[in-house]
Amino acid sequence: MKKDERAVCLTAGELLASDRNGLNQQVANARWQLILAVQRKVPEFFERLRDEVYPAFARLPKPDHRRTRASFPMWQSRSDPDRQFTPILMTWAHRFNVTGETWILEGALQTLSNWSKFAHCRENLEIVGFRQLVCVPGLVWDHERVFHFEDEGWDPTLMSLPGWRVNTRKQLEIAMKQHGQRVQALVKKRGGVPAVLRSSEEHFDWLALYQCANAPLESIAKGAGYGDKTTISKGMRQAAKLAHVCIRAQASKLKSHEGALFRLT
Repeated sequence: MKKDERAVCLTAGELLASDRNGLNQQVANARWQLILAVQRKVPEFFERLRDEVYPAFARLPKPDHRRTRASFPMWQSRSDPDRQFTPILMTWAHRFNVTGETWILEGALQTLSNWSKFAHCRENLEIVGFRQLVCVPGLVWDHERVFHFEDEGWDPTLMSLPGWRVNTRKQLEIAMKQHGQRVQALVKKRGGVPAVLRSSEEHFDWLALYQCANAPLESIAKGAGYGDKTTISKGMRQAAKLAHVCIRAQASKLKSHEGALFRLT
C-alpha cells in the first residue's frame, strides 16, 4: 500500500478560525475521523451504546428533554437532575476510556436522541450524531479579500504579443503574492492559526484501538505490519493531538475483553 493511499483531508484552508472553546474545522474533522476509526476497529463501542445505554435513555421522561444540542453539564441539569441516567452513560464511557472526552459524551447523547426518533437509525447503528458542528466567526471581510489587478494593456507598436504576455504574467504574480501576504498577515493578526491539511487514516485506527479497545502497542504494531511500536506511538499521538484527545496512560489496567472486541487487520 502506498504511503498516501489512506490520507484524509482535515481542512481546505491553510489558516484556521476557532470558536471560544478552541474548536475549529480541523479539530472537528479529526474527531470525526477518530469516530469512523472506532466504527471500523471497535464496533462494540456503538453496539454497547445501543444495547446497554439506549434502553435507559428511552425511559427518560418528557421527550422534549431528550434534545441534546447543548453542553453535557447543561443537558444533565435539565434532563437528568437526579442522575438516574448519567451513571449508565459514564459506565459505558469508562469501558472505552472516554469519560474525559466531553465531546464524545455529547455525541453519544445526540446519537441516542436520533435513535429514539428514528428506529432505522438505531437498527443500522447510524452515528452521525457524533459529528460536531462548527460555527466560527470570519476573520476577514469580503472587501478585504477581494483581489484587484489592472494592466495598461498591449500596444502592438511598442511590444510584441509574447513579450506583453510575459511581462503581464510577471506583474500578476507579484500582485498575487503581495495580496496573499497581506491577507495572511491580517488573518494571523486576528487569531488565525496554521492548519494541518492532511493526516493518515491509519493513525486514527491506531488511536481507536489503543484508546477504546485497550489494545497494547505491540499488538497494534503486529497487526499493522510494523516491527517497531514507536511508529504506532508517534502516529496515534499525532492523531490525538489533531483531535484534541487525551490519550490514556499505558499503565492503565482495564478489564480485558474476550472475543473480537478490536480488529487489528
